[in-house]
Amino acid sequence: MNPTPSSEIAHATVHSFADAAPVGHSEVCGLVGSASAYLLSRRLASRRESLFILAADQQQAERFAADLAFYYPHSDQIALFPHWEVGPYEALTPHPDIEATRVATLAALHAGRLRAVVLTVRSLMQRVMPRQVLAGLCEELTVGSEVPRDALLQRLVELGYHSVPLVEDHGTFSVRGDILDVYPPTLKTAVRIEFFGDQVERMRPFDTVSQRSTSEQLKTLQLLPAREMVLAGEHLETFCRALKERCDALHIARTQREALLEEIREGLLAPGHAFLMPFNYGTLDSFFDYAVDGHWVVLDPPAVEEEGDRYAAEITDGERRIAAGGELFVPAEALFLAPEQVSIALAGRSRTDLCALELFQLAEELPRYRFVAQGNGDLREGVDTGSLAARLTARLQDWREEGWRVLLVCHQQGQAERLQDLLRPHGLELPLSPGMSLHQLQPGQLALTLGDLSSGFRLPDEHLAVVGEEEIFGRRSHRRGLSEARAQAMLSSLAELREGDYVVHADHGIGIYRGLLHIATGSVAGDFLHLEYAGQDKLYLPVDRIEKVQKYVGGEGHTPRLDRMGGGAWEKAKLRARAAVEELARELLQLYAKRTMSEAFRYSPPDHLFREFEAAFPYEATPDQQGAIDEVLADMQSDQPLDRLICGDVGYGKTEVAIRAAYKAVLDNKQVAVLVPTTVLARQHWLNFQERLQGCPVTVEMVSRFRSAAEQKEVLKRTAAGQVDILIGTHRLLQRDVRFKDLGLVVVDEEQRFGVSHKERLKKLRAEVDMLTLTATPIPRTLHMSLLGLRNLSVIDTPPSIARRSAPM
Repeated sequence: MNPTPSSEIAHATVHSFADAAPVGHSEVCGLVGSASAYLLSRRLASRRESLFILAADQQQAERFAADLAFYYPHSDQIALFPHWEVGPYEALTPHPDIEATRVATLAALHAGRLRAVVLTVRSLMQRVMPRQVLAGLCEELTVGSEVPRDALLQRLVELGYHSVPLVEDHGTFSVRGDILDVYPPTLKTAVRIEFFGDQVERMRPFDTVSQRSTSEQLKTLQLLPAREMVLAGEHLETFCRALKERCDALHIARTQREALLEEIREGLLAPGHAFLMPFNYGTLDSFFDYAVDGHWVVLDPPAVEEEGDRYAAEITDGERRIAAGGELFVPAEALFLAPEQVSIALAGRSRTDLCALELFQLAEELPRYRFVAQGNGDLREGVDTGSLAARLTARLQDWREEGWRVLLVCHQQGQAERLQDLLRPHGLELPLSPGMSLHQLQPGQLALTLGDLSSGFRLPDEHLAVVGEEEIFGRRSHRRGLSEARAQAMLSSLAELREGDYVVHADHGIGIYRGLLHIATGSVAGDFLHLEYAGQDKLYLPVDRIEKVQKYVGGEGHTPRLDRMGGGAWEKAKLRARAAVEELARELLQLYAKRTMSEAFRYSPPDHLFREFEAAFPYEATPDQQGAIDEVLADMQSDQPLDRLICGDVGYGKTEVAIRAAYKAVLDNKQVAVLVPTTVLARQHWLNFQERLQGCPVTVEMVSRFRSAAEQKEVLKRTAAGQVDILIGTHRLLQRDVRFKDLGLVVVDEEQRFGVSHKERLKKLRAEVDMLTLTATPIPRTLHMSLLGLRNLSVIDTPPSIARRSAPM
């Protein structure tokens, strides 16, 4: 299709392209704004074929998908196929949500449920899991069907779903009695499945925030792999076999190979190992294998071609880098398509190029309003709004008199109300009609609605105009309103900064804060943070972007080195930090996976001796305290290792929880270690344990600087012989000469106050014995792991009763 004047373009694109459906390779030029999305929505409405829309980058793809969903009434039939957002062969892991979206899109394509898929050239060049493999991994549940629950749970684990206490993210599930909560990657909401025995009785979506089910009933539910690699069953065998062959070819050390195999068998995937996906399935398909029938649309072909060449260069550099490092990798051709392969595949398909040749701009006809921030935070118009509002009103009135259909679209209700207020004094009442679409408009009708639309367009031959808020107000040169939470956070951050403080900017690295300045640039004035970098480079950051900056925190007396703006040192530092975090996460996951898979010593249920000991507690246990005790005892009786965090304020009864757990361990012939950060606390615990266990056949000892070297040596000798039941001490307990005959439980008080080396020793202990941690102020990582379900959590937030009761006779 050759370029033509704008009026002929409107006629050609809407009628010839959408209805007549050109085949082969065609070209459409002159469309601006969201006219391309409107054009394709018309084609979707008039024909049964699918559309595959290729964009140069992710931002363009997301914007186009949103525009298409605005115009096409069945937005659930439009999907985005993102790329991993990880550079080729980088030691990073794709985000689980991205992988879930990719799997869901491929499955929907295979099932024929999609009419349009928007993707980038990077996601097109990356190979995907085989179509037939994905089809074989699909599980479908139907209300009324018989499904062995244990087999279903095992299947979920095989598909990469993680068991968690509370379902909040894609690819997780939780079991509570006859209820199974699961969050498949194909759905926007999680699903609650209710069983009656092994029969699926009911399935309902539920809100992951409130955890409340909706009234909607599902008849069927499709379960798909949560990740693109399925490390279970025959696919795990395929992976291990291919990995061994590749290691032999690359002469990878046997120790490195065995460590990797052990990691894979445990269901763990180290950062960067997602690029070993060809091992998982033997060979991979391309997106073209899923997009068998349909019409391809290329947005701005020169930009797509340029991005493809850039990505190919990154692939070559990544492969060369990882090969030089002597690491395990698969050849690039097994993972990616070359740009030439993409061109050949597209050449054999029905295709249209939408070229970014702008022949007219809607914005040239419409006045724009610009708002600037005042010192008090209010907004004022930067131009005479009266004349501009009059011109806008006149233009809209002319369109209405000429029989045009006009739709004005604002992103938010506040902006729509502002537009109404501007037009009302000029005699134009424009009611807000949420949900209004183009096909509902009648000739001569003006409508105002809300929607996620990037920009507008006009088609003169159709007498149709869509006006986005950017065409009126401009590209948001005014300062956006701050939410209350963000404003409070901003004020708090400003209050923490002093001139001369070192700060860290998310994009530029370490600099020096030189104060707050009020700067006027043209018609815009505002407050800016003055930051100084190496080479006396200066950055003026608007205060409403202060979330980009945080105060530098380092060791006492340490002076950091300033970064240079535009240099590569900061990016390298972020990559190293990200890799270190990934490595820490991998170690923790390995640790907790090992604990989960290992079979722990199962303590016996509380007997009469334990109940008598409970009854001797001179206070009434609070409900929270009793709940924590019951949860700890239940953990000790399970076949999973105990790892529970008891969180409560000072004096709320955490020590009694630990004493009862220790006594239960001693009754089952296990030894207990109580680790505390200070000698004062060690003595306090020693006295408390002795007093509480008085009259019980339990030996309690302590090692700290309050004891002489000879006394400590004697205590450690008796501990190794099994003659000490409970040993209390500081980090002295972590030294290599401390040995137990049969250690079963470790109680840690205030873990956050131990050093790095001590925590490494604790980490090794945690892999071997039961752990109970007491704290009033948990460190963020410990609390986060508890909230994620890696560690169990009990909270005691009820103050104890002051009244002391007498012990029973």
